[in-house]
Amino acid sequence: MIYALVAGTLHHALHLQDSLAMLAAARWEEVNPLYHARIVLYDEGQQADPLVRHLHGQRASARRVNDKAALHRELAEWRPQLLIVIGWNHNSVETLFDSQTYLIQNGTAVMAVGPDGDEAAMSALDAGVDVYVGASVSENLILAQASALLRHGLAWEQIVIDIPGILRIDPESRRVRVYGQELRLTKRIFRLFQYLAQQSERTLSATEIAQHLAPRERCVQLNTVAAQIHRLRRSLEEVKASSWLQTVHGFGYRLSVPRPKKIP
Repeated sequence: MIYALVAGTLHHALHLQDSLAMLAAARWEEVNPLYHARIVLYDEGQQADPLVRHLHGQRASARRVNDKAALHRELAEWRPQLLIVIGWNHNSVETLFDSQTYLIQNGTAVMAVGPDGDEAAMSALDAGVDVYVGASVSENLILAQASALLRHGLAWEQIVIDIPGILRIDPESRRVRVYGQELRLTKRIFRLFQYLAQQSERTLSATEIAQHLAPRERCVQLNTVAAQIHRLRRSLEEVKASSWLQTVHGFGYRLSVPRPKKIP
């Protein structure tokens, strides 16, 4: 009898410990801006490798490219949230200028790491870099700056999505039209739809969605995401577009916005 009581108490204690550990992990994932963040490091040499390892350690999705063509491919297809230019120099100005269209469309924040001193820093900032960091700083500081950019980088909220005849999202007027019909959404559901539409065809976890939709200094609980997804699906049913929003069991959610048919 005593053995059974002790065993039962131990079982409940272990279960509680596991639950608390899972909750702590979920909370960390929600508040850590680097978690699953899409980050491209542009590095013409091999200087970025240690930083890539550190980003992976923070569970960021980091990719390294070393030429302009590969950079443009990643910007166009992967649509990263942050671009880090390693080894800033005079060639970097042209690279960034040639990438402006992608950066603006994606709302991608830009950080540059390069030589210490005002001249290099001013060159980068004049070229449109959001944050410049001298090469002598620690990798921990670079990660902190990246986190700050991701936490406060809300440029994606200003992007107009316009697919003629199919979808238009205008953030300034807060109006959405699907197949020519206006879709009335609450502020929260509007932001959810806007974010999913910008990530069309990507499967996003509830944690990633919560991270990017959270107000500053606050968290969005995962069950809140599920409830918002349900409300968005109900709204899309009104304009016969509920098939756009799919639940990918075990992974998360995906919005697939149709593309205009090509005219032969």
